[in-house]
Amino acid sequence: MKKLSNIKKVILPKIEIVCVYNHLRDVGKRGFEGVALWTGNFLSEDTFEIKNTIIPNQKTYNSEGGLLYIVGEEELHRINLWLYENKQTLISQIHSHPGEAYHSSTDDSFPIIARMGALSIVVPDFGFRAFTLEDWAVYRLFPQLGWVELPFKETKSLIQII
Repeated sequence: MKKLSNIKKVILPKIEIVCVYNHLRDVGKRGFEGVALWTGNFLSEDTFEIKNTIIPNQKTYNSEGGLLYIVGEEELHRINLWLYENKQTLISQIHSHPGEAYHSSTDDSFPIIARMGALSIVVPDFGFRAFTLEDWAVYRLFPQLGWVELPFKETKSLIQII
């Protein structure tokens, strides 16, 4: 079985970014965070190509503690079944924050994806800014370390936008 932790290059088509940003902006117009998932296939042991964006059914909340989205267990089951039937692998979750892009303690504790080497990307300002990779906070899941923010130089080397 190929491991996400061995990936050194992720090929990301611009159309998948557009799809995610459209969703994040739509949800952001209502003052909520949104989440999307990227799936695809290994091209080699260390190269992965994103093929699809999944916008899961999600509930959004605005509470005293802040903003929150929840993807329920039935939806997670549906997504896992889709991944299996389509022979795809979930590599990344990508979600928005109303301001700064960072991983909150909730993001650390309740990820949709928890496979070593997976990516969790946070987009600032509900995605309303024009897309630039520099705005993203990109985290990778490491054994014993948990979610670690990647320096921009590493993010730029890892994610190849086509």
